[in-house]
Amino acid sequence: MKNNNNLKDNSFWIAYADLMAGLLFVFILLIGAIVVKYVLTQSDLVSIKENLYKKEKKLQESEDELKNKELTLLNLSLELNNTSKNLNILNKEKKGLEANISTYKQMNADLNSTLDIKDQQILVLLDRLNKKDQELNTLKNDFEEIKKRVINLNNTKDNIIAQIKDKLDSNTSINLNTGAIVLPAEVLFDRDSYVLKNEAKIKLKKVLKDYFNAILQDENVLNNIDSIVIEGHTDSDGSYIYNLDLSQKRAYEVMSFIYSFYKDPKLQKLLIASGRSYSEPILVNGKEDKNKSRRIEIKFKISNNAAIKEVENFFEFK
Repeated sequence: MKNNNNLKDNSFWIAYADLMAGLLFVFILLIGAIVVKYVLTQSDLVSIKENLYKKEKKLQESEDELKNKELTLLNLSLELNNTSKNLNILNKEKKGLEANISTYKQMNADLNSTLDIKDQQILVLLDRLNKKDQELNTLKNDFEEIKKRVINLNNTKDNIIAQIKDKLDSNTSINLNTGAIVLPAEVLFDRDSYVLKNEAKIKLKKVLKDYFNAILQDENVLNNIDSIVIEGHTDSDGSYIYNLDLSQKRAYEVMSFIYSFYKDPKLQKLLIASGRSYSEPILVNGKEDKNKSRRIEIKFKISNNAAIKEVENFFEFK
């Protein structure tokens, strides 16, 4: 009896073990199935995500393309509006041009109607122009004549200087450009003095007498003289005012000396004394030569009265 009970117990545990083994196998199968399904599910999920990403990318590209098309459409719309405005402007310009053409046609008609009158006026103007050309040629000829006379007048001074030189003593020096006699100041005056040296008066009297005779005793020369100027000049030592006073007094001293021996009233009307200080120095190589700058110059000025009278007579004759 006891063996039967043991046998039953063993059978129970065997059956129980088989049952548990079967349950374990089923559990393992179930776990395997779950794992397989999970793996397959993950693979599908990756594929789905990739497809979804591609669709999103295509969707984005489609949106960008749509935006570009919308922008293009907007530009086309703006261009269309501008074209419409330009067409309106062109239409207005066309109307204005048509109006101008109409006006031009009217003006052309008016111009044609007055063409004959203008032609006549042009003929009159051409005739006047021919007369003006003749007058211009006459004026040109007169100008050339006056030019010749002016050139001759310009030569008057040179001729007078030549005539005066011919009448002077060979020892008397005269400037052929200005007609002036230049006398060194140190020969005539002591330094800073305006009193003539006694030893200089004899020679000075001879030189001045010959010079004035050459001018006053020749009517042709005298008629062309406006004035005879005695100019005193100094060097640049000292102030300008001091030298101006000194040069003026020296010029007056020479003029007083001339009046003492030359009594001709014609000379008294022409004679002028002037101090120039150091405003006109004598330059040598660009530098003042003080010895040459201290001087007395006696020069004449040409009168323009005869020249003016000659020109006036020419125009009165014309």
